[in-house]
Amino acid sequence: MEIVSYVMLAMTLANAFVLLFLQVAAYRQHHHRSFLLLTLSTLTALLSLSALLVPRFIPAAQAFYLSFFIASAAFYFVYAALGIWGVASLFRSYGALRQGA
Repeated sequence: MEIVSYVMLAMTLANAFVLLFLQVAAYRQHHHRSFLLLTLSTLTALLSLSALLVPRFIPAAQAFYLSFFIASAAFYFVYAALGIWGVASLFRSYGALRQGA
């Protein structure tokens, strides 16, 4: 089970970094707000995951597990809000493009 959890963590990180690369590249090319929002969302998601993992990999931090958990949850809420805002912005932009605006 521990091996599977490490594989899942590795895949999550790989997915996040690929998405981050694509989002940064799209923002550099198009300078559209949606790609900036999605980039910030992915960075915040990585912060959330990092905060949650600190007590797992740094034994001295286990005494502050609740604090790290709360910080992780706060980052997660920001990540979700930025992600939804970014996707909505991208959809609106695409809709306007399709209508010729």
